[in-house]
Amino acid sequence: MTYLEKINVAIIGCGYIANGHLRSWNKVPDANVSAVVDLNTELAEKTAETWKIDNYYGSTDELLENEHPDVIDICTPPQVHRALAVQSIKKGINTLIEKPMTMTVEDSEKILEAEKQSDVTCGVIHNWLFEPPVPQVRKIVNDGELGEIFHVDLKALNTRDDWMAKDGNHWCHRLQGGRFGEMLTHPIYLVKEFLGDVKLENLHVSKIGPFPWMKSDELVATLSGGDKYGSFYATFNSPRQAIILNLYGEKALLSIDMINGLTSILPPRQVGKLSVGLDSLRQSSQILASTLSNVGKVATGNWMTGHDLYIQQYAKALQEGTPAPVSIQEGYEVIKILDQMIKELESQEQAYK
Repeated sequence: MTYLEKINVAIIGCGYIANGHLRSWNKVPDANVSAVVDLNTELAEKTAETWKIDNYYGSTDELLENEHPDVIDICTPPQVHRALAVQSIKKGINTLIEKPMTMTVEDSEKILEAEKQSDVTCGVIHNWLFEPPVPQVRKIVNDGELGEIFHVDLKALNTRDDWMAKDGNHWCHRLQGGRFGEMLTHPIYLVKEFLGDVKLENLHVSKIGPFPWMKSDELVATLSGGDKYGSFYATFNSPRQAIILNLYGEKALLSIDMINGLTSILPPRQVGKLSVGLDSLRQSSQILASTLSNVGKVATGNWMTGHDLYIQQYAKALQEGTPAPVSIQEGYEVIKILDQMIKELESQEQAYK
């Protein structure tokens, strides 16, 4: 394990997601992004200029010839994650990988194998696990307020204005599984978080929207964890963006609006006018409390995204010599399910051509 006081970071890939990582690293007091890399050197230069970064390069080889980073943060499209991660790990550099870790089980196994033969701290960014409501929910679950969890349900609602989906030239459409292949790791790891080890039971896709480059844009899946089930629905046809996570427990229900940062616990109730009224007041007060807390965080500059919180915890792990918040092994377990989903998704897309 690594013990670092100051963290020197190099970011590979200067597309949209890199800007989020740069914002997050800039919030870590003991970290400094000293270099960025992109095959498009004009983009690398522009990113370095915008973020006041000293150096930029057109290849990882060029970076490694001139720099000695403590961390390489990989923000490229996922089909090249394996090559970049294995190269970084074999150089003895701590490595952080944006999700999805890879697009295939075989590529994830190569990264896992390289990490096991090294002494570096590697992590995968599963940022929805660190969005502000989720750690709070994890504590509620661990404290037993919901009792045994019977079911997990996730709705990932995207509009037709989704910036990846509506751009027919975006790299996500060249992935296995297209836009779904890029995003499905999120619901997989959230269901796993509360059900444990899961396997794919079934998956169905359909096509509703207008974009011809998207072979499917509606998806429903079921995962099982022992005798418990999790489900999720993903769409690119919603009238508004929303991420809603519902946990159904033995003692209570819990609902989370992840975008607005709102959480409410719904305990048992009797059916009657008074109980319905009291229940409405209870839910309203919880939502109001969450709203006021969020407003306060934004007003004081203390609002943190999932990327912010993950990268802060990853930096702390490097400084204290502890494991990454999400390990390569955990990333690999998610990719095994993603691989199954993509195969089923593509099989169905072929069938309804």
